Amino acid sequence: MTLGIGTFTRVAIDSALPFDTSSIPIEIIDSESLIETQTIDETGGTTGTTEHLAERTRLGQKRCSGSIKLAASRLALDTLLPLILGGDESSNEFSLEDSLPEFYMMIDRDEKVYTYSGCRIARATFTGSSGQMVFIELDIEAETETEGNAGTFPTLATPTESPYRFEDGVLTLQSTTREFSEFSLTLENQLDTERFENNLTRVDLPLLDRVITLSTNHPWSTDNLDLIKQDLIGAGGSLVFTNTEITSNILTFTFGTIQYPSKTPGTTKAQVTRLPLEGMVRKAGSTPSLIVTNAHA
Repeated sequence: MTLGIGTFTRVAIDSALPFDTSSIPIEIIDSESLIETQTIDETGGTTGTTEHLAERTRLGQKRCSGSIKLAASRLALDTLLPLILGGDESSNEFSLEDSLPEFYMMIDRDEKVYTYSGCRIARATFTGSSGQMVFIELDIEAETETEGNAGTFPTLATPTESPYRFEDGVLTLQSTTREFSEFSLTLENQLDTERFENNLTRVDLPLLDRVITLSTNHPWSTDNLDLIKQDLIGAGGSLVFTNTEITSNILTFTFGTIQYPSKTPGTTKAQVTRLPLEGMVRKAGSTPSLIVTNAHA
């Protein structure tokens, strides 16, 4: 017996089939869970007994859903940002669009290799906290899964570029640089996951809406009094990560405006009082809600 071991899992992304040496390898953190599930449907009618009859069942709809987590690094972001935001790169800048491109994902699970078609990113969450790397968690929906034999995953180089870490970051809110201990930037791409029509597999995963939120955590001090009870319209801001190992690698999130519900902080004995903020990122006038720049030499 040969055991499947997660250590040997490999993941790649491509815009078209087949997967080959030009496909993009992705280093995943912890685990991956993009899998296919299929229901077994039964008539459920009365039969004069409490027994359920196997003969009165049919295979039902298939759903491909799951998540992966990876470290934020320049090359990975060049691949992922168009899939998250919808817009192609233009001079290192990525903008939001009202649709999302499909892509393919291949996962080598040691004993078998699985290919997922019609993939779209339902949620992308950029996170970081003191002493940690910056991570991206992706929730993925796909249309179909195809199983292949072991050994069919292409030969791809392992990603080696330097990732961003939390301490690379500079956060500006209300035109002032802020101390912060953690952040979470979430882009929720609300997909129609019920487009089966007369098929057992999804026929499409169109984008219906998008919600962007930013959560940060700050020390409660006189320097941050202006962060509570802000004006309704909010204010623009930015979050910039400059990789101190490769200073030409700079990741910038520029926000149109961030609107925060008013919330005063509570206190805990013998601890520094914290001011957690969670706001909605929105378009302001002609300024889009979010622009991402992934700059490098």
